[in-house]
Amino acid sequence: MLLKNILYYTLICGLVLAGSYAVHNFILNQNNVEHPFSLWNIYLFQGIATLVLCIAFEFISQKSQQLRDQLGFLYLGAMALKVGLFCMVFSNILFSSLVLSRTDSLSLLIPVFLFLFLEVLIIVKILNRNH
Repeated sequence: MLLKNILYYTLICGLVLAGSYAVHNFILNQNNVEHPFSLWNIYLFQGIATLVLCIAFEFISQKSQQLRDQLGFLYLGAMALKVGLFCMVFSNILFSSLVLSRTDSLSLLIPVFLFLFLEVLIIVKILNRNH
């Protein structure tokens, strides 16, 4: 069951990553928009971070009875860690003197919220299965 769920989450995250990046990049190319950062790196970070969190929570929910009841609180901490890690990895974009246009800012936020939504759907599914 654990391996099946991990493969399922990997497939879903991979499809969302590839599909959403392709659509986003296509729209940007159609409108001749160039970003001062790599959009692929933003998507890749969010996709991998989401997958790691979902696999970790699936593993915890199946292997640790003590932590199973605390998954909601663990998720809040994991989200703070993910945001902090994102800020560290992309600090040259977020905290530089570079002025981002509205399109640049939106392109940074789209993958963040897209994968946050996917993450929440998967974590809620895991939490509901445990109760």
